[in-house]
Amino acid sequence: MLYDVTSSYFEGECNELAAFGYNRDKKPGKAQIVIGLMTMADGEPVAVQVFDGNTADPLTVPAQVETLRTRFGITEVVFVGDRGMVKTKGKAALATAGSKYITALTTPQVHKLLREGVLRPEWCTPHVHEVQHGPVRLVFRRSEAVRRKAQRRRADQLAKLHALITARNAFVRTAKRAQPEAGLRALQTWVTRHKLAGWVQLSLQARDIIVTVDEAAQTEATRFEGCDVLETDVPQTVLDAQAVHDRYRDLHEVEHDFRTMKTGLLEVRPIFVRKAPRTRAHVLVTM
Repeated sequence: MLYDVTSSYFEGECNELAAFGYNRDKKPGKAQIVIGLMTMADGEPVAVQVFDGNTADPLTVPAQVETLRTRFGITEVVFVGDRGMVKTKGKAALATAGSKYITALTTPQVHKLLREGVLRPEWCTPHVHEVQHGPVRLVFRRSEAVRRKAQRRRADQLAKLHALITARNAFVRTAKRAQPEAGLRALQTWVTRHKLAGWVQLSLQARDIIVTVDEAAQTEATRFEGCDVLETDVPQTVLDAQAVHDRYRDLHEVEHDFRTMKTGLLEVRPIFVRKAPRTRAHVLVTM
């Protein structure tokens, strides 16, 4: 079973489930609801649940375990959740129900394991590496497609930054009252927002903004791009390391379902109801 969550914002203010939370729709200042979607391995939706808009992702997992156990009567299941989705409470609920899980570790967790020597940097290759860590298995692999996508995104960001600097410098040369420091602050904010501050430095030379790229810092910051560390308690006799990796990659099927529900063939928005049961019914009909 594949599971992921999304959110949907409101234009109004009177829905019983609407609350302010992590906004995936990039609509700051708008309340939202949280939607959890569970599908089969091929991405076919089987259940959807609506939560208050300020519900954290891991807190939605126990409800899905209960759905599997009581509504569908499934006693043997591997629950695939996105990075950071299956945490302590979710793992406990899955263990109580006799179910297994596959999830990905967060970046701080990966760095901790690297420092402790549980994982090795040289394992970040297209070949699947597996190591036993206590009661769980860790699967380490680099996706070349994800890495190429990250490289293209980084190149686009640098090109955009150079264009912004060129435009700002041209403006300062033609406007005598322009303040170069104001432009520098604005561009530094842009660099920080796009997570380039670790290896991109901006400075002023006379009235021109100059960009400096630290190649060594860039190489270190992007060293593990495309690398995923998966954690699972599924025995190796049931799923080998490659199968664990492939099942986790299947989560893109849920993301495709969300795009279809929210912006493709059907629309979760706009929501014209206010009561919680009617909101849940509206999302169910959309699914």
